[in-house]
Amino acid sequence: MILGVGRAIVEELGAQGKHEVILWSRRDPSELKIPGVNTLQVTDYSHENLVNLLKGTHTVLAFFNPMSDPGSQNQIALIDAAVAANVTRFAPSEWAGKVRSGIKMYDMKLPVLDHLENLNKDKTVIEWGLFQPGLLMDYLAHPCPPSKHFDTFPLLFDLENARACLVEDGSAPLVFTSSADVAKVVARAIDYPGTWTVDGGIVGQRTSYKEVVQTAEKITGQKFTIYTLRPEDLERGDFISPWVPAYAPNLSAETMRDVVVPFISGWALGIYRGVADVSPVWNERFPDLHYETVEEMLRGAWARFQAQKKAEH
Repeated sequence: MILGVGRAIVEELGAQGKHEVILWSRRDPSELKIPGVNTLQVTDYSHENLVNLLKGTHTVLAFFNPMSDPGSQNQIALIDAAVAANVTRFAPSEWAGKVRSGIKMYDMKLPVLDHLENLNKDKTVIEWGLFQPGLLMDYLAHPCPPSKHFDTFPLLFDLENARACLVEDGSAPLVFTSSADVAKVVARAIDYPGTWTVDGGIVGQRTSYKEVVQTAEKITGQKFTIYTLRPEDLERGDFISPWVPAYAPNLSAETMRDVVVPFISGWALGIYRGVADVSPVWNERFPDLHYETVEEMLRGAWARFQAQKKAEH
């Protein structure tokens, strides 16, 4: 099932109707009915099959979960098939911050970038570029994101329970961009006459977690509880806080220790080091596009949350 930013992009491309959009999924196509989009079930990742499927394709956008693609083998197979099928453009499965940032949790993504760079070492065999929106703003709206197809969790910030984890004072700059705005940029980029570049920052709003909390307090009228994290603890992979944000409720102690803590401490350290402080590369290419602000996202989320609570009583 395609969720999150991938779903937003596919929906936007389908709604615009300017291009033939084919969505590959491992699941039954009947589960993915998106207007303007043809869904194709693909489970055979052999080179020959992928090349045949890609013939006549201009642009490939990849949305792989790195946890379910060890060593990025499937994504690399897709790249090789795209080259063999003479695909013009390829966007690897990034959709976040700066990948070559020294953050351990991003190491799993490096084989794809290395492969693309090696392929184009002597001459350009496929044009490729990144779309880097920093952190997706939709996470700030948990548990009431704008789209039911965006699976959120409280990423260091919990609007519902008025709490946040900040590294030091939370003033490290970072970029938030809504998935809807990322989709608008990508849809425009499909027809961009220039060359896609490895540096592909998209800036919805450059802010800090400290400012996000201040904005949320203004909107909700609640004082947030702040848990302060130390960079030196995060460097060791320790997340020392009474509240440890998790991507699902009721996880086992082993999962929290072995999966959640390395993940959330990696993100916290990455944000502190500037992994999500991207440059407005695509903004400058499309200066007429307007972007949702953090305040607008939070106001919408708070209104939905209040309406949900009212409906439950």
